[in-house]
Amino acid sequence: MKACHVYINSPEHAFEKALAAEAQTVAEESARMGFPINVVMRYARGDAKAQWQQIQDDREATPYPDLVVVIPVNQDAVYDILFEIVNARESATCVFLHQQLTKMLSSERKDYKTRLFSVSADQVEIGRFQARQFATLLPLAQGDVLYVQGSEDSYGTRHRMRGFIEELKRTPEIKLNGYRVFGDWSAESVPPAVDKWLALGGQLKWINAAGAQSDDMALALKELLVERDLRIPVIGVDGLALGRRAVDEGRLAATVIQPLGVGHAMRVFRDLQTGSISPSSLPDSGNIVLPPEPYPSLEALSARSREAASG
Repeated sequence: MKACHVYINSPEHAFEKALAAEAQTVAEESARMGFPINVVMRYARGDAKAQWQQIQDDREATPYPDLVVVIPVNQDAVYDILFEIVNARESATCVFLHQQLTKMLSSERKDYKTRLFSVSADQVEIGRFQARQFATLLPLAQGDVLYVQGSEDSYGTRHRMRGFIEELKRTPEIKLNGYRVFGDWSAESVPPAVDKWLALGGQLKWINAAGAQSDDMALALKELLVERDLRIPVIGVDGLALGRRAVDEGRLAATVIQPLGVGHAMRVFRDLQTGSISPSSLPDSGNIVLPPEPYPSLEALSARSREAASG
């Protein structure tokens, strides 16, 4: 039996719960195909040192993980993480989830070949979608936006913001500068992040719309704004059942569906091991990119906005 260890953030977050569920589903699927995989979840809870220690401790595990799937708490630690994993055992495979390989890491693939690749939703495109959603929601694409980001050292945080800012150049009357705060992906991180912004001189009465880089944070942000008598549209990211239901019920105006990716990583590993696919089927860069999609569609969101404005 193969062993797969998945290093992510917190078992309380909706996205991480979905990751664990998908990993187990694919493990069961693989077992039916005669390729059993045992999945072990590791949670760093936003602590880069804790994640590093978990990876080091698992070097001594029996069985040692054949497949390691990791979302780095600190994107700048990817080199150390890679070498800790692949050098511990020659057969170990390292997959970075939702963080693409850098050019330097891609060059390492000549040594590690199929033992190193990434599976990621297009994080930049997620940010672009959120900017388009704001442009669709705000009358005449004008207004000030309060935006709660994820952890400061996260690949997803940085690259979603990059896409967000790139797309906002198309709608220069939507203002973001001075209205950005950092959470840690959890709902609990939102109130203190907003309160810190308020303490620095921010005012909620300036805000015409709001958003966050996860549905957990977006729902907490929506609740905070309603408690403070501000009823403005709020958007999120992840598009899991929780987020889509919140959109359908009107608590969130929109979200972006982010493919989970862990199941895809496990299937690629399985298919490479069994010879069902050839190593040449992997991109030369080693980066497998999965497309996100807005929920609802931008057309449907525009129709809802027009209906709300006329009603």
